[in-house]
Amino acid sequence: MVSKPSSRDASVPVGSDMGEDPWLWWRDRMPVTKHWAYFDHAAVAPISQPAAEALRSFADVAASHGDVHWMDWSNAVNRLRYLTSDLIHCDKEEVTLVPNTTTGINLVAEGLDWKPGDNMVVPESEFPSNLYPWLNQQSRGVEIRIVPRREGRVEVADLMGQVDERTRLISVSWVGYASGFRVDLDRLVNEAHERGVLVFLDAIQGLGMYPLDMRTCDVDFVAADG
Repeated sequence: MVSKPSSRDASVPVGSDMGEDPWLWWRDRMPVTKHWAYFDHAAVAPISQPAAEALRSFADVAASHGDVHWMDWSNAVNRLRYLTSDLIHCDKEEVTLVPNTTTGINLVAEGLDWKPGDNMVVPESEFPSNLYPWLNQQSRGVEIRIVPRREGRVEVADLMGQVDERTRLISVSWVGYASGFRVDLDRLVNEAHERGVLVFLDAIQGLGMYPLDMRTCDVDFVAADG
């Protein structure tokens, strides 16, 4: 039996544990800051020292012991699901671990019961992972409606303007990887659900930076990297 962990990771102190400047605490755990002023986080972000140590530890254990400690790995997965559910305020059973955001998008794109003549809506200039899985559904007779941006902005009114009685889903990035624009998620979800349309959220640029409460923002699908 696996007990529920604390809602706070023991490796991440809060309040005074971080000292007078929490930003310095975080900076000390990002080795890249010793060499670079790194701005390309929207593409391939550097990993933290704790993450690097965890990866090395897993590889060392696997090399030395094989799967003897598989129960520890299972416990770690379960703990991660609890921590994720705490982060976005959802039930642990609603959390599925996938290799990356792209896999999450493909699972939804390929898993929906599309019918010929259905359509879906997506903004232009999305990260390729949030475009090609939907374009692939054209082979199933799905129309892909790509909505132009306004100077990098994604307007809810423009997205909803493409919705009709055959629209099944709207897919959007919470924060644009190139522009940094943050979509009005609450408004989008509310208006889409009023029309019976599902919403998929690519949350990778926003999750952890901005609060996401699934109890009040009932988005249908969320995918993000760790």
